[in-house]
Amino acid sequence: MSDRHLGYCVGVLRPNEITFTSFVPPKMGEFVLITYREGDRDVRILGMVNYIERFDRFLPEDNNPDHVASISKIYRIGGIFRARTTLLGEIGKDGRLVRLKYPPMPGAPVYSAPPDVLQEIFAAEDPLRTAKIGTLLTSPDVEVGVDINQIVSRHLAILAVTGGGKSNAVSVILEEIAKKNGTALVIDVHGEYIDAQFRNSRGEVVTNPIDVRIDLASMPPGDIAAMCGIDFDRSSRQYYVMMELVKCVKENRRRAAILDVMDSDPFSDDLPANPSFMDDLIDTLRALIEARRSKEEDVEAPCEFYRTTKPDELIGTYIRLVNLRDKIGDRVQDNATPIVELVGRYGEGKINVLDLRGLDYEAMDVIVSHVLLSFLKERKRWVQEGEGHLRVPVLVVVEEAHIFAPKGVSTKTKYALSKVAREARKFGLGVVLVSQRPKGLDENVLSQMNNWIILRIVEPEDQKHVQRASETLSSDLLQYLPALNPGEAILLGPFVRVPLLVKFRLSQARRGGHDIDAVGEWSRYSSR
Repeated sequence: MSDRHLGYCVGVLRPNEITFTSFVPPKMGEFVLITYREGDRDVRILGMVNYIERFDRFLPEDNNPDHVASISKIYRIGGIFRARTTLLGEIGKDGRLVRLKYPPMPGAPVYSAPPDVLQEIFAAEDPLRTAKIGTLLTSPDVEVGVDINQIVSRHLAILAVTGGGKSNAVSVILEEIAKKNGTALVIDVHGEYIDAQFRNSRGEVVTNPIDVRIDLASMPPGDIAAMCGIDFDRSSRQYYVMMELVKCVKENRRRAAILDVMDSDPFSDDLPANPSFMDDLIDTLRALIEARRSKEEDVEAPCEFYRTTKPDELIGTYIRLVNLRDKIGDRVQDNATPIVELVGRYGEGKINVLDLRGLDYEAMDVIVSHVLLSFLKERKRWVQEGEGHLRVPVLVVVEEAHIFAPKGVSTKTKYALSKVAREARKFGLGVVLVSQRPKGLDENVLSQMNNWIILRIVEPEDQKHVQRASETLSSDLLQYLPALNPGEAILLGPFVRVPLLVKFRLSQARRGGHDIDAVGEWSRYSSR
């Protein structure tokens, strides 16, 4: 039993909440133990302090300062603490918590829960499935683990303000997955994880950076249009031009390939040099613009659809394609190996990092949505047919999730995330959404995350948005959020036995995401 006796249960007691009074100050979020004997058995109930107030019965609220000063000369005003406590359950013989069917006994003593009792309750049921992420916030000697299987099957949201410790929390979870020889894919927008050193159970570095290569020829015309910033609702005519252009170029390339085979020397090592698919799109569109401007009726053109278009529609599409080539031309590669295939071939048992630096949001949206849907398809194939590129479950971490699934805006990734969240549970494809702007995240997508790691959140609208999306974040827990320090978090969901306040350990992997030392940089370069 703990030596720290806090107080006694008072007032009206309920099966889910009690109040106790104490001369000793309890801590917010502290686990307490209520013990008493009822009938022929000893009862132990675990609770968590969620509200504290301090009062003195000799000091009514209307006392003026002079009266308080006079009373303080007579006796020392220490006051009494009154703490409201959420009851988490009765502790069974196996350490499991059982919901109470009736309230505890009035006057029962309340103690600060000792570490050995907390270790008994929060000890990992299966160490192979558990990720050790840190310690209890109010009991630093008690280690906290989360169920990795529950993360993969029921998804996870990691939310915090900038500087709240979310990147460290992500790295800690990825470290634990690497130690289990697990497979993950990180959608890395800013290059925070490229240089990380995640190590497997043998101590080998298993970080696998993937430099994005885009094969336009394998993409649907709608995705190419989206990468160019052409939206059907706002630019339906340019969207039509792109649809017809892609169809025409693909057909022309197919015919050219057949003719090349027929005309080529089978004994020659020289293969005909063909333009890239992107260059072919641009060159074809340029030819169509010239044909549209021509006054000759019998002018030859590579495609016929141009006759039903206006010159400005062709020119607008052309400008967008050229702009796309200027922005991501170095990432475009015909016949590039699909990302899902790269992960299946070379990324099993590794922390794969998809490097999206240098891409604009339209391109990232298309790529990430395509990755998510292709991963879901391949995991379904493997589970249902025993075939496909992904033999093992994969956890996909989506950094800057508010960019990909914004509130009030339709994106391809938002649709893909919703589909994966709904369907992937049975197929071993998990999603982790990471964001420092909770209110900017689509509430429907966010609500499909069953597990939550919520670090410091200050803005009231962010707090309310998270509470609306989560069925398990109570008003009592909500009040903790502004007071959390970096690295401190509330854990909710089936990946923990009960809601927890934890302190994340520091990640051992070297990675980006830290603040730049501006003064140090100025000093270093000013001396040159």
